[in-house]
Amino acid sequence: MKQTDRDFIFSCINRICQALINEAEVLCEFIDDYEDREMITRHVASFEDDADNIKHEVEFYYQDNRLYREPECMMLLDVVYAIEKCTDIIYDVAKTFIRLNILEVKDCIISSFMSAGTGAVKMTELMEIMRTTRTGTPIKDLIELDHYSIEYMRIYDLNMNKLYVDGTDPLEVMRWTAVYDVFKDLFSSYEAVAEQCGKYSILMDGSAI
Repeated sequence: MKQTDRDFIFSCINRICQALINEAEVLCEFIDDYEDREMITRHVASFEDDADNIKHEVEFYYQDNRLYREPECMMLLDVVYAIEKCTDIIYDVAKTFIRLNILEVKDCIISSFMSAGTGAVKMTELMEIMRTTRTGTPIKDLIELDHYSIEYMRIYDLNMNKLYVDGTDPLEVMRWTAVYDVFKDLFSSYEAVAEQCGKYSILMDGSAI
């Protein structure tokens, strides 16, 4: 894999990560400015579109430079796809509140909004380590990114239990089940990024032997 190819791919990865951070920051506006949720969702969508366009840039670059047969290139393409999927799901989080006409943000979910942002920042830091370090699996950083899914599942179980024990309005139970589930999808997508990064790092460790 040429250094120019590697630089281009990691540059695109960094841009997708930045779009993810921007999405997560805008999504947090739901907490204090929920009346403007339609506008906020459109703003989130604009960053999701940016990430999608960057993904297509990478695909065209691979096609033009015939990179589809190189193992490192394919591993990095999987990383691109995994991060871009995170941007799709953050948009889906916002759309869930609009789609189901949810009229408030419950206190029990606020920490998950915040974690979406801190997880996106951690992901960006992990990408920088992978870009600058050709060998040595960044275990600590992978575990930290993976931990967002583990921690959310603890919150998920508590919130779902409370919802189904205390819930009296079937529509509200359905709405908030959807909210808790889409956040679960989001943090599972963060975990998937960690897994793809782990596979890439293992490949690079092996290639250095």
